[in-house]
Amino acid sequence: MYIAAISSAVRHPSWAPRRLALAALLLVAAVLAWVLLRSHPHEYRLVFPSAGQLVKGDVVRIGGTAAGTVKSVGLSDDDQAQVDIAIKDNYGRLHEGTTATIRAEGLTGVASRYIDVSPASETRPVLDDGALIRGDKTTSIVEIDQLFNALDPKTREGLKGFIKGSADWYNGKEPAANLSAQRIPKALAELGQVADEITSDSASFEQFLTATSDAMGTIADHRAQLTDLVSNTRQTAAALASNTTSLSDALHEVPTALDSGSDAFVSLRPALGDLRKLTDTTGPATKNLEPFLKQLTPVLQESDPAFASLRKMFAQPGKANDLLDALRDLPALGKLTDRTFPSGEKALKDSTPIFGFARPYAPDLVAWIRGFDAAGAAYDANGHYIRGLPIFNAFTFTDDGNGGHLTPRPVDERGTSPALTSGNLRRCPGASTPAPADKSTPFVDDGDLAAPDCDPSESVRATG
Repeated sequence: MYIAAISSAVRHPSWAPRRLALAALLLVAAVLAWVLLRSHPHEYRLVFPSAGQLVKGDVVRIGGTAAGTVKSVGLSDDDQAQVDIAIKDNYGRLHEGTTATIRAEGLTGVASRYIDVSPASETRPVLDDGALIRGDKTTSIVEIDQLFNALDPKTREGLKGFIKGSADWYNGKEPAANLSAQRIPKALAELGQVADEITSDSASFEQFLTATSDAMGTIADHRAQLTDLVSNTRQTAAALASNTTSLSDALHEVPTALDSGSDAFVSLRPALGDLRKLTDTTGPATKNLEPFLKQLTPVLQESDPAFASLRKMFAQPGKANDLLDALRDLPALGKLTDRTFPSGEKALKDSTPIFGFARPYAPDLVAWIRGFDAAGAAYDANGHYIRGLPIFNAFTFTDDGNGGHLTPRPVDERGTSPALTSGNLRRCPGASTPAPADKSTPFVDDGDLAAPDCDPSESVRATG
């Protein structure tokens, strides 16, 4: 148009100044429009603990909408993932406090990733181009393999042995095991009360321990007599073991005896003074008894609350609420474990192939759960409804080396391409989209977690 204006001005000299001025004005307007309207993307640098399989060209999203791309992926000076991104100018600048998270695209493939940017409030200071968003504001994706790799072979073998041993213990004792599990919280609560009683007066408890230490020192001086006592006790224990019925009856009487013993110790406390006078008058015959009784006095004074707490621990009114009831249930519990644990071990072995088959589909399942809320989020006057848009081979994809582009196909050719097939009943994970350049989909693991029940050929094929 500028050349035409000059030619017209040559043919018509009277119009020349006017045409030249108009052409110059249009040229200046075009230059200004180009300068003012061209897009200037804003670039930022993100630091992640792990790049999470990000690659150059991956999408950067804001509010679920593509707002930029990943420019490069490298290492920072402290060996962390350093990701440079560019955000379109129409999204404005980011502000301090902006966070970023690496997420999975879902059905597009096991290795497909994008960066989800959550902009901070516009009231915060603006980040300059090239600003660094550090690791305290970024979150890497947690790979499903990290969960499975957390258990090394040694740990799995130890867990297997523990389960097998527990199975042998509980075999045939399932009802008793369930009953004991119900009673354990009550027993722990009672033990907690005993601990609270002991620690309620730490000064007295410390004094009790000190006095006990002194008493143990005195007892050590009489180790010969204690040796005879232990020998006689062993014989007594052997006799008790030969008559368990009598021992069981004795355990029933222990709470009453402890209660009576507590009262007896309280009554005995005033008599200690008279007993001390008696030892003074007995002279050399009882000279070793006096220091022992002096050390025993504070022990008896502090032991009264402890005996009361022990009585509560061994016997409480009612059923299944004390240590004695728990001891009665232990034999039945041991028999139950002999039957249940082998079954549990077999169930774990049988479930391993099931989990191995389901593992590769975890990204697809997570993506479906994450994306279904968006499909059902829209609503009108009648309430929420699901948005669906079936498209059957409506576009042709062309890879131009810069991300590619889609070209609409003629209406009469849609749905007729070989890319649209039926009878795909054994698809592998990630087979719902064309395979990317890195061939990460469809996914077929040839290791311990192989998926032999899927057919890699049943996948969407790209057309060009």
